[in-house]
Amino acid sequence: MLSVQVNLRTILKNVATIKKHLNPGTKFCAVVKSNAYGLGLKQISKLLAPHVDCFAVVTIEEGIILRRSGISQDILLLGICKNISEAIKYNLIITVENITQARSLIKEKLHPRIHLAVNTAMNRFGITSVHELRETLKILKQEQIEGVYTHLAHESGQLKQVKNALNQFQKLTRICQQTFPNILIHAGCSGVINYPPANFHMVRIGKALYGGIKETKTAITVTSEIIAIKKLKPGASVGYNGTFTATHPMVIGIVRGGYADGIPIEFSNRVSVLVGKEYCPIIGRVCMDYFFIDVSKVVNPLSKRVTIIAPYPGLTLLDRSKQADMITCDLLLGFRQ
Repeated sequence: MLSVQVNLRTILKNVATIKKHLNPGTKFCAVVKSNAYGLGLKQISKLLAPHVDCFAVVTIEEGIILRRSGISQDILLLGICKNISEAIKYNLIITVENITQARSLIKEKLHPRIHLAVNTAMNRFGITSVHELRETLKILKQEQIEGVYTHLAHESGQLKQVKNALNQFQKLTRICQQTFPNILIHAGCSGVINYPPANFHMVRIGKALYGGIKETKTAITVTSEIIAIKKLKPGASVGYNGTFTATHPMVIGIVRGGYADGIPIEFSNRVSVLVGKEYCPIIGRVCMDYFFIDVSKVVNPLSKRVTIIAPYPGLTLLDRSKQADMITCDLLLGFRQ
């Protein structure tokens, strides 16, 4: 089994770093959906509670867990809520993202707290047109619409797309403010911290909490051990489908942990791990429970510790995502707690 350690101190340092990039007065919403990106919903949320203004989750079950854990801040349900009564019972804010949902809500006469979702290029959820937004506001004019938000499909490295999305967002938020002048405006995507115009009344931050962008530090350390060694002759292949073939005599280590444990197949023949002070490449295809590394330069490799992800050069979440052509969220979610 892999050892996955979550560095809570690093997460708090990341929060402090993110806040330095925000406009004065901008609120901080911590996105802790999917069990806090696999790192433990209760643990992470209790840690963050004294430092953030709001939490965002996807399911009502996650929201209830937070309330039962003593979280008193606002909790926003980013997903579509099917149980309005439970949302009201636990003081959760629901999302309304289309006219049909708004009409259904009025029929139920339950009056939950509401944030509107508007679509600015993601095309996943949200109201897109001015007409649809006006109609939705008309339907819900007597309801508790407290906020309006979007989720950016691009990060700050794609500035043209970000600007276009924000222009569309501001056009729609101005319409909301005509009916609800004190509405809370917020955008989500960790890249917004690098672009002050995207810091509205609040920002929603997810992967950056754990080191998912370059300004923040990797908050997990993933290690394993070498449980067996093999000697290879030139021409011998390694693993399924023989994707690696030795060109010279080699010593390889078999490491406990495979794709069933969160080691992506994308690491195969691409990524190096750290054994002592030696960077040892992964060779062959990652198996379900094990993977192979070249330990030819390691003295007495059997039982030695193998560091797979850590806040070290070449081993960070960002390093790994680039090396394996993955996204950091994929990596984090693989090592669920």
